[in-house]
Amino acid sequence: MSGNRLLVVFVAGLLAASAITGVAPLAAGNTAQDASPESYVIEQGTYCEPIEPLQTSQTVESFYDYRNHVTHPDTDPEDRQYSSYGTTHLQEDDTSILMLHEGTDGMSLVMVHDQLHGNSSGGIVTFDIVGLPSESEWVVQDDKYEAETNMVEWDSGDGWAYASWIWRDARTDGGAIQGGLGDEFAVTIQPGFNEASDFHENESLHDPEWHEDGEIDSWEFLSGDADDPERFELALDEPVTIRTGACDEPSVTYDRTDDGFTASVTGVSGGDPITLRPSNDSNDNGSFDRIDVTGLEEDAAFSFENGQPAGTDSPHEVASLSNLTVTSDHDDVSATVAFSVSADTLEEIGYHPEDVALYATDGTEWTESNATVVDDSGGSYQFEADVDSLEALVIAPTQDAEPIDEESDALPSPGVAHVAVSIATLLALAAVTRRYRGDR
Repeated sequence: MSGNRLLVVFVAGLLAASAITGVAPLAAGNTAQDASPESYVIEQGTYCEPIEPLQTSQTVESFYDYRNHVTHPDTDPEDRQYSSYGTTHLQEDDTSILMLHEGTDGMSLVMVHDQLHGNSSGGIVTFDIVGLPSESEWVVQDDKYEAETNMVEWDSGDGWAYASWIWRDARTDGGAIQGGLGDEFAVTIQPGFNEASDFHENESLHDPEWHEDGEIDSWEFLSGDADDPERFELALDEPVTIRTGACDEPSVTYDRTDDGFTASVTGVSGGDPITLRPSNDSNDNGSFDRIDVTGLEEDAAFSFENGQPAGTDSPHEVASLSNLTVTSDHDDVSATVAFSVSADTLEEIGYHPEDVALYATDGTEWTESNATVVDDSGGSYQFEADVDSLEALVIAPTQDAEPIDEESDALPSPGVAHVAVSIATLLALAAVTRRYRGDR
């Protein structure tokens, strides 16, 4: 048998074994999502400006350099004033600064309020940050320690992060978010400065007057040189969106509701595909990661609510893993939906990845769409499926799926199936080779 024929046997065996396991060989991934972004913009209303991350050779934690009695117990109290020491060259009195930081640990979103050892009285600010990648989390929290004088509130969920800060004179507050910002993203900050803060006239605080009625009167985005960046002035009372891409591309502004997210799409032209980030807080079994909407010819608004529309039954009475209700002022759109299901969930309910489908309804009937596995790393299976309507989406087993026989082998973990297939095929190839050599 020639080397070429052996290669044919190997490839055929790999494809056959993949079919047996029920997991198709994976593509390299969605290049639109996996490629590193080349440009960023900041938007507020009709204002848009190209921006650049501040690049340093530090982690974001070192760049921010937050110090208090817990983080620096052996330091002189004057050098641990519950503030950011690494950004003092960027700080200004009564000013909140915002920036992207690109360091040794990747891309982060950083915010710092006021100036350390400055002349301000203090302040109160609330940020609700919506549309974040699922991996995002607070990695720097100014302040985060146990004491009744620490009144800062922190919260987060899948796709959002929240903070309300209160600080006294000559100090700073703020934080940094990291995770998933190395890929494409669009994140909206809904600000609450001064009287718009959740802490304004909040008598439940330990000391509502801690900030001595100090105010933030300027909000700036910093871009470019980490030592002497360009500064873009922002309005204090309007949301700001930071995203990958260019100013002539469609924009999405997110807001958080009690049950999910809203997304307002502007600048649409020529049926551009629009990537939307739905909400996922209500269900750990399956998550909706991304919805790429096509067919929009004009600006549109979408509302994402976790759960199934009231009065609707599950599609074909299958047990759903996750539900999403989508309300829009545009009904004639189609979409590619990216979603995930954990390997533990599939094993618990006794189904293979190929048994997973996405169901969509236009309000009258459910349509089952084939779901393709595009990644199986990180303990979960990532799928994509095309749908022709968006009123409601359900992740569930296919209609003809049958649970795995309890006597059969357990469901392989993500990634393991491909390794097992490759090993088995290589062993088969080795056996064929040995036999061929023995026959010569």
